[in-house]
Amino acid sequence: MKRTLSLCLAALLLTASLAACGTAGDTQPEETTGVQNADTAASETEEPAYVPAVTDMGGREFHILSKMENDENGRWTAEDFKIEEADGDVINDAIYNRNQKLEELFNCDIVNHFEAMGNLFSYTLYGTISKLIQAGDTLYDFVMPPIQDCAKLASDGMLWDLTMFDSINLDQPWWNQVFDEATTIGGKSFYGNGDISLTFMRAAYAIFFNKSVLENYDLESPYTIVDEGKWTIDCLMEMARSAAEDINGNGYMDSEDNIGMAMLYNSGEAFYAATGVKLVTVEDGKLTWTGDSAKSLAVMEKIYQIYDEKQTTINCDTASLMTGSYATMTNVDRGAAFMSNNKTLFLFGTMNNVPLMRNMEGDFGILPLPKFDDNQERYFSYVHTWSASAAAIPITAQLPEETALFMEAAAYYAREEITPAYYEVALKTKYARDEESQKMLDIIYENRWCDLGNLYNVGEVLTGMTSLVTTGKNSFASMIASKESNIEATLEQINEAFLENE
Repeated sequence: MKRTLSLCLAALLLTASLAACGTAGDTQPEETTGVQNADTAASETEEPAYVPAVTDMGGREFHILSKMENDENGRWTAEDFKIEEADGDVINDAIYNRNQKLEELFNCDIVNHFEAMGNLFSYTLYGTISKLIQAGDTLYDFVMPPIQDCAKLASDGMLWDLTMFDSINLDQPWWNQVFDEATTIGGKSFYGNGDISLTFMRAAYAIFFNKSVLENYDLESPYTIVDEGKWTIDCLMEMARSAAEDINGNGYMDSEDNIGMAMLYNSGEAFYAATGVKLVTVEDGKLTWTGDSAKSLAVMEKIYQIYDEKQTTINCDTASLMTGSYATMTNVDRGAAFMSNNKTLFLFGTMNNVPLMRNMEGDFGILPLPKFDDNQERYFSYVHTWSASAAAIPITAQLPEETALFMEAAAYYAREEITPAYYEVALKTKYARDEESQKMLDIIYENRWCDLGNLYNVGEVLTGMTSLVTTGKNSFASMIASKESNIEATLEQINEAFLENE
């Protein structure tokens, strides 16, 4: 009943917005642009440069709801519309400049609100936003919750299908097509990602390697291995074994040893996604379970072996393995400290680790996640579905056509202003130490994605896999079998919800 009511409300709102926006929503990109690039201005045959369409919002407040971890300064707080003044920091000023441009172009005042995002798979913001929508609250024009929360809002019919808006061009480079393909259901895209979300860049996983340690053990450059398409899990582990030394002789890696690879308890999620294998696929617009396939189980087995090889790898979440200053650090800080102190060859983590290593005396390199084996055609980059936000339009937005125009412009100008600051200036020159890492970053960011089975935590299989590998239990097939009824019920509920919202 609530979905039917919401959809009726959405239809009425769209009709009203079309009238309120006048001709702005009907304007096609080629009709609103007349600016040419300097190198093509002399040629009358060249197409004019793309410029996103805008509309005059009459000076009104444009309200955005963003996710917040603990407080506005939290590590995974979405800062895309937060910055209200320039302070000389490259990224801060880029965000400020983009937002100033949007306010001028649309004649509006951006008002950014924060709400707690809760814990992993808590879907806290889904609950917050869905309650507002069911209550008919029309305050928010635009929302940026965690990706996993967007997925649940979409299945409950609480987000606009972005493909309905001519002004949003999801096939353009400021939107990530790999992500869009992975999250599109029945030809509909309910949330977008790409340059519009800074956390979508920061939450991308990578492998960091210590160049001093690599040289000490006379190991081949992993850059070459990546270029040859041979960067696989087996290759990663072989190199990690070569650099692992049990200094104190206790039979396993701890903070007193030379470590092959440092990672976290949930790194298995990223290893799984990097293989391109999916827990859930989409067939004829419906979600279908594939997490018990032979390939899926083989991937889980491989991940288990990584965690089980305690003479090579260390889980930074295991406090009992830490001594001295490492014992008082957070899990993420431990990994960065291992790298900075030349204690590990490899560190598995998100791009958010990079600033933590900016004062590292030695050099580090950045690599994409490894393939499952040589038969895998491409590298995949996992983006953490709780840490990263996505962009969506709630069905209670008063003027969704205006919001769609704003959303496209926000993504476009983020690519012009924010991405160069974060990617080209901050990462490629301030933190990343070599030209090869810059090439690796291109591979990582071009191939960001996540699995629908992850977004919905279908059957809690993903968290179940994480629990097994961290507790040393190799029983993936039986774990999945025990969740069969839960998996079927969850997928049936999601598919019925999408069908009802057709």
